[in-house]
Amino acid sequence: ELCGAGKIGVALTEDSPQEAEVLIEFTTPKATVDHLSYRKPVVIGTTGLDEEQRAKIEEAAENVPIVLAPNMSVGVNLLREVVRELSAKLSGYDVELVEAHHRNKKDAPSGTALLLARAVAEGRGQDLEEVAVYGREGVAPRTEGEIGIHALRGGAVVGEHRLIFYSEGEEVEVVHRALSRRTFADGAMRAAKSVAGAEPGLYSMRDVLGV
Repeated sequence: ELCGAGKIGVALTEDSPQEAEVLIEFTTPKATVDHLSYRKPVVIGTTGLDEEQRAKIEEAAENVPIVLAPNMSVGVNLLREVVRELSAKLSGYDVELVEAHHRNKKDAPSGTALLLARAVAEGRGQDLEEVAVYGREGVAPRTEGEIGIHALRGGAVVGEHRLIFYSEGEEVEVVHRALSRRTFADGAMRAAKSVAGAEPGLYSMRDVLGV
């Protein structure tokens, strides 16, 4: 009931992290950083982390293995590799990214949107911070090489990400839709198995999947 999901038949305790082999974090940025004090291998799917919080995670990874990924879906993380290559091949195309999530999601754009947008930029040898345009307003033409990023919030959407590559003669669209949160749980469990017993360090889902 605390998480708004009703009764799920699982007891909430404070001492279980002490005995756990691996922690899995889908909490808040503050809680995620606080839980680093357990000094346990951890899988972090929390999004909305600021630079200071990321720095603390990197520091903790010097002593314990940590998997940090904004999206635990196997499909999304394989799509990232496809997007990087596709972006390089379609280097002259305009790119727009549209993501949609449920009305209660706090951060926008989503961590997954930034993950995919960064893959587009990497495929073209760009720095995302220099070419990203978040939403559009005003009167101005599209500039060469920019990556448009747009966030929609409504209803109970689990997660949808659409990347559209435009040229004057064609349109190429890549879509990922999460149909159930089970996909994130499955990916997190896969990451947990990978990080259990691993050497200290900061890992990504690319490391987990071996891509």
